[in-house]
Amino acid sequence: MNEHMIRNLFEPLPEIDFNKGYHYYLCNIDNYSKALLSTLKSIRSKLPILKTMAETSEYEGLRMITQTLRRMMSTIGGETIVDLAYELEKAHLNDDDLFEDKLFEFMFTLEDLASRMEELVKKLGFSHMKGSQDNKQDSYFNYDFTRTKESIRLSADFLDKKII
Repeated sequence: MNEHMIRNLFEPLPEIDFNKGYHYYLCNIDNYSKALLSTLKSIRSKLPILKTMAETSEYEGLRMITQTLRRMMSTIGGETIVDLAYELEKAHLNDDDLFEDKLFEFMFTLEDLASRMEELVKKLGFSHMKGSQDNKQDSYFNYDFTRTKESIRLSADFLDKKII
């Protein structure tokens, strides 16, 4: 895929400025694609936490979530989400009356964006990336978590033995 074709894939994502993100990654589409996938994973992992916060009105860790998303979105060109996250964080710190409305707007925007980003990631296909000839793990949809579980178990063992 050439740059013009990839740029057209971003049309359904007006929140993401392709040029800013692409140039941030020095016009390397492989690195930019990896960053998009990483950002999508991060959004997907944080949405349930945000929903729980909205249901329980317990906002411990909200600032960390918004700052993480702000940093990630700024690298891929997602300035709209950066602005929404900043406004949400500001409303939370200032006990703004519109905080809950901003939280729901932020969650719905992220949810919508994540579904459209997922389509983009599927269209990109990661087939242009080096080393993705074996299609076993070229997508996070097929990720095998057994290694992660084993790593967590080993880390816990090390902590118990006070090695770490």
